Amino acid sequence: MQARQIKNDTTGLGELAGQFTCMCNDYGKHFIVYRKNATKHARHYLTGLLGTQRRKNMGRIGEDVPESNYEGLQQFVSNSPWDHAALMEQLAGEAARLLGGKPESALYIDETSFVKKGAASVGVQRQHCGRLGKIENCQVGVFASLGCGERAALVDFRLFLPESWANDPARCDKAKVPPEERKHRTKCELALEMIKQAKARAPGYQWIGGDEVYGNNRELTDALDAMGEVYLMDVAENLRVWEQKPEVRAPEKQGGRGRPRNALEEAKQRCGYQSVSSLAGKHFGKQSRQVAIRQSTRGQLRYRLWATRVWLWDGGGEGARQCWLVVRQEADGSFKYSLSNASEQTSLERLGYMQAQRYFIERAFQDAKSELGMAHYEVRGWRGWHHHMALCCLAQLFCLKARRRHRKEHPLLSVRDIVELLGYYLPRKNRDEAGVLAAMRARHAARRKDIHRRKMIQSRLPK
Repeated sequence: MQARQIKNDTTGLGELAGQFTCMCNDYGKHFIVYRKNATKHARHYLTGLLGTQRRKNMGRIGEDVPESNYEGLQQFVSNSPWDHAALMEQLAGEAARLLGGKPESALYIDETSFVKKGAASVGVQRQHCGRLGKIENCQVGVFASLGCGERAALVDFRLFLPESWANDPARCDKAKVPPEERKHRTKCELALEMIKQAKARAPGYQWIGGDEVYGNNRELTDALDAMGEVYLMDVAENLRVWEQKPEVRAPEKQGGRGRPRNALEEAKQRCGYQSVSSLAGKHFGKQSRQVAIRQSTRGQLRYRLWATRVWLWDGGGEGARQCWLVVRQEADGSFKYSLSNASEQTSLERLGYMQAQRYFIERAFQDAKSELGMAHYEVRGWRGWHHHMALCCLAQLFCLKARRRHRKEHPLLSVRDIVELLGYYLPRKNRDEAGVLAAMRARHAARRKDIHRRKMIQSRLPK
């Protein structure tokens, strides 16, 4: 499959096809398993993900990319035994060379959901779907992204396996979940696994960011503190902190009758144990100030910020831990609350910058889902899900490298621009009337086959 010849290109963007070939060659070793070479299928699948089809599932990729076919792609993604973890190891190393080792480098943790029908897709159940903001039938993945400034790349991921799946061997067998993965781990436990792996790779990030799912989890933040990691994570407005260092004293004796005073309750009143929203309500109006966070395409990004040192302690055996509470007022008047174990000397400007940067993993998800087909997969098994996500991460890394390479000539180059360009530069099947009709007939034949299969299943059920 040869790329189109680009004539009279004065923008430098005509090199994208050659750069795509180089990437396929660089990662080709991961698709040669047991003397079977699947590099052709990998190239076809990546070409489809970087194309302009409205949906980028295997059927549409087969219609779009010359020499590809549905059966070959299905085998490659769902069943071929190539190791997605080895590919992600190489990808993470390359992302670290591009984005790590700078004051702005950070590791962001976040989850994203994929709406699904039925009960067969691995890990699917009715659970909170962030995309829709409600309980829905979906799969959830926890991802790690390495970022630097406005650039970010997804470098690791874990599929969240609910307890209903981990406790159902027959269901796990059908989805081909590996025996060692058949255990329920919380999203925070999955996040900690990825952070430990990232730390071992030494990617050069300066802090770890996450939303309130992770910031509210004391076990996770305590583990990061013990590892020597700096974090800044959002927390819920009702999270309670101590305004002063908690000191529990024996209560003074009270004359007469009455219930004796509880030492912990007395300490909570004396040391200001309260929700972060209550504490901010007392001080934000008088002590906050306007801070320039960073330059954006819409001009300088400015927020009203307030930060203070607070204490975390749940009244148990572990001692109290001091950290920063960072409060930001949004444009609509609402507030965002974050906790950080950054050093006491950290400036308000730095804390505000760290708090605002988690936006870029959300942007990475947006690009991956809207432009690179991350949510368009139609595989049900464990291996297929992980293979698809790894290839989406690789397509995203290619876009990151292209944007960096051409940033001087095209500073506003977007993922959408690159997809549009590769829709022309890389070979595509002709979309004439005969080709469109042939593709339609093939889809209809597949649907008829599926309808017949479902009818046969229904006929075997007891009446």
